Amino acid sequence: MSSQARGLNNFISDLRNSKSREEESNRVEVELAKIRKKFNPGDSKLAADGSNPSLSSYQRKKYVWKLVYIHVLGYEVDFGHAEVLALVRSAKYSEKVVGYAALSLLLRGSDPVMASVIGTLKADLTAGPGDAARGKKAKGAVKNDAVQCLALCSLANIAGLE
Repeated sequence: MSSQARGLNNFISDLRNSKSREEESNRVEVELAKIRKKFNPGDSKLAADGSNPSLSSYQRKKYVWKLVYIHVLGYEVDFGHAEVLALVRSAKYSEKVVGYAALSLLLRGSDPVMASVIGTLKADLTAGPGDAARGKKAKGAVKNDAVQCLALCSLANIAGLE
């Protein structure tokens, strides 16, 4: 894990050092409230996809990783889908990795938000080698085969046995 993700590391440490399940649960509830507040832009408007445009790439990735960790611990995570979609739709590989990992764990094929994911999955799966970054290679851009692998893995996890 990156040394820059100090907030995520501190959160995981706090949970691991909890003396009881109740203390852990309280810490998770406090963190979920903080993340909800960060995802809600307040006075400013939401982006067209429902995400908070004022979040930096680092913040969005950190908060989504926290949601994934909370989900893996067995807690219900019923928000943040718009931020996950914003990461999946990003042109940066580091954001796509986080987005597709979260997509695989937090969403199922029956979720209503899946309709908006399908177009992005199709685009990532069918894009040719030169489609990932037209002209000059953008900073953070990657060969399309890695993105196709992410999309295929997520698709398999989302669809499950269906």
